[in-house]
Amino acid sequence: MTKEERIDLYEKATKQWGERAQIDQMIEEMAELTVALHKYKRIKYYNEQKDKQAMFDNLYMELADVSTCLEQMIHMFGEDNVEKSKESQLKRLKNALNS
Repeated sequence: MTKEERIDLYEKATKQWGERAQIDQMIEEMAELTVALHKYKRIKYYNEQKDKQAMFDNLYMELADVSTCLEQMIHMFGEDNVEKSKESQLKRLKNALNS
């Protein structure tokens, strides 16, 4: 799907369900990713014996969900605004790594 097609889809979703619902969806997806990352840590660092493939499948799905919602949020709040902030943060990270 092209970027233009994704943006059209995001605009339709916001129009149909509203900005508040889309923000709530973003929050929900971030929470689900948090849980998936905790499960990953338990398996990787604490040797918890679980179905690793199911954990990875879920982690990939949650990463995709958050990525999709994040792209929508960036469009909703203004890509230029987010890019300016991102560039500033990347400069701070670079300086921190070079210190």
